[in-house]
Amino acid sequence: MDWHELEAERPGCSATEIPKVLRRIARADAATPTSTLERTQGDLQDLLLEPGRVTEAGTAALPFLVDLALDPDTVGRPFLLELLADLAHGAADHPRATAWRQQWPRLRTLLADPDPEVRRTALRFIADRAAALLERWQQETDPSVRVPLLLALGRAAASDGPAAEVRALLDGLLHGDDRVLRVTAVIAAAPLDPRTPQRALPVLLELLADPALAPEFEKVWYEIGCEYPYDRDDVVSRVVHLLEQHDPLTAVSFVADLAAAGRRTGDAGLRRCALDGAWKLLRDRPSPAAAVLPLAAGLLEDEDDGVRYRAAHLLAVLGRRAAPHADRLAVRLDDPGEAEFFDGTVGDHARWALTRIGDPRALPDLVERLVAPYRDMQGRGYCIGDPRQPDVADVLRPLRAHAQLLLPAVREALRDEVARTGWLVRDLRDVLRAWGEDPLLPGETDLHHPHWVPRPMSPADAEATVLACAADGELLGRFGHALDSITARGHLGSGPVRQALTALRAADRRLTAYGDYRAFLQDEEIRAQIDSVLALPEGTGARGAPGEEAHG
Repeated sequence: MDWHELEAERPGCSATEIPKVLRRIARADAATPTSTLERTQGDLQDLLLEPGRVTEAGTAALPFLVDLALDPDTVGRPFLLELLADLAHGAADHPRATAWRQQWPRLRTLLADPDPEVRRTALRFIADRAAALLERWQQETDPSVRVPLLLALGRAAASDGPAAEVRALLDGLLHGDDRVLRVTAVIAAAPLDPRTPQRALPVLLELLADPALAPEFEKVWYEIGCEYPYDRDDVVSRVVHLLEQHDPLTAVSFVADLAAAGRRTGDAGLRRCALDGAWKLLRDRPSPAAAVLPLAAGLLEDEDDGVRYRAAHLLAVLGRRAAPHADRLAVRLDDPGEAEFFDGTVGDHARWALTRIGDPRALPDLVERLVAPYRDMQGRGYCIGDPRQPDVADVLRPLRAHAQLLLPAVREALRDEVARTGWLVRDLRDVLRAWGEDPLLPGETDLHHPHWVPRPMSPADAEATVLACAADGELLGRFGHALDSITARGHLGSGPVRQALTALRAADRRLTAYGDYRAFLQDEEIRAQIDSVLALPEGTGARGAPGEEAHG
C-alpha cells in the first residue's frame, strides 16, 4: 500500500501516519496506560474520519482495521468497531461501498464474538435491519446484549421489518419472568404502538418502584452506541418521555405515583427521580403545573436533602402558583441541604420561590446571600437542562417594587465587585438599569461595556419577524424585540400576525429556547408580550418598506 498518495483527514498530516498509528494499536497490551491508548485512538480517528465523507485513506485502512477488530488480543476492540461503523455509515451510498461489502462476511462474525462488549458494539452494523436483529435475538443470551438488541429491534421493525413477529416477541417478554426485559419490551414496543407504555403503566410502576430491581438496570441496560449502561433514573426518564408524547398529564400522574411509592418504601433515590421527571415535564410545557404543585409541596419537608432541593426549585419556577405554600417555604429559608451536582441550597431556592411569589420574607439579607457565593468562586459549571440556582440578576430584576429597600445593598455589592473585578459587575448594573436607576457608581463617567439597545423595527420588519419566528420556533432575541415594536406602534391588524400569536399563546409548550430555569422566566416574559400585542386595537396593519414608518 502506497500511503503517500492518499489523503488524510487531519489537516497538515500525511496518510503515511496511518500505518504507524495502526501499529501502535496492534502493539498495545494490558500494560499500556489508558491515556496512551486513548491518545492513539484519537489520532487514528482524526486521520480517518470526517462525518459524511469517505476518503481513499479510510477505504485503504479498512482491511487492517477489520484484522485488528477480529484479533481477540487487540486492546480496545469496541473502539475499532465504533470507528468501523462510523466509516461504514459514510460509505453506504458511495462508489467505494464495494470495499465495505467485501468485508461484511468477516465483520458479521463479530456478532457472535465471545466478548459481550464486542457483540454489543457490533450491533451497530445491523441496527436498522430488523430481520438480522431478530435472527441475532434467537442466539443471544447475555442480558447486556439482549437489552440494546431488543430496543434496536423495536425501532427497526417500526420502519421496515417483520412487525407482527416482533410484536409477538415483545408481548411474550412483557408477560415473561425477566423483570428488566419486561421494562425493555415496553419501551421497545413504543415505536410500533405509542400507546404501549400507557397500557403497561401498572407493570412499569411495579417494576421501576422496586428498590431491589433498581441496581439491575445499571448492570445490563445499554443502548447501541453508548459506552456506559443506563441506571434506573435514566430508564424512568425514557418512560416519562414516551408517556409525555401521548398524554403529558398521564406522565405527571406516573411520576407522582413513583414519588408516592418512594415514600412507602423509603427509596429517596426514587423520590428524587420522580421530581426530576416532573421538572422535565414542566420545563417543556405549562399544562402539568396544576399536578406538579401538590407533588412538589408534598415533598418540601422530605428527610432527603436532594428531594427538598428539587421540591423547593419546582415551587420557585411555578411562581405565584406556589403562594399557598409560602409559609412552608419560609420555614426552609435557612435549610442548608444540598443536591449532588447542583449548586445552591434548599434555603436558596426557598428564598427565590418567595421572591417569585412576592413574599417580603425573602428580602432581609437577600442581596448579600445572593452575591456571597461568588466572592471566592473560581468558576461555575452546570448542565443547561437541569435545575440550578438562578443567576443574581434573574432574581433581583423582577423586584423593582422593592428597589428602595434593596438599592443600598445592591450598590454596595456593585462597589465591591468593581473593586475586585468580580463576576457580578455586569449583572448588578443590569439590575440597576432594570429598576430605572443609574448603573454607574459615584465617580464613574462611562462604562467599559456600554449597554446595547436595539434599534426599533419598522412595522413591516416587526410583523415579518413575528411570523418567521412563530413558524420556526426560534423565540430568542428578535422575536421579543419585534413584539415590543408592534406594541409601541399601538395597533395590530386581524391578519396572519394576530392569528399566529393567538395560536402560539394557546400552544402547550414553553415559549423559549432555554432548557433550565430560564425557560420559565422567558416563557412568562414572552407570553406577557404576546398578551400586550393581542390586546391592541385592530389597525390597518404594517405598511411601507423596511425602515419606513407605517400609519393606520
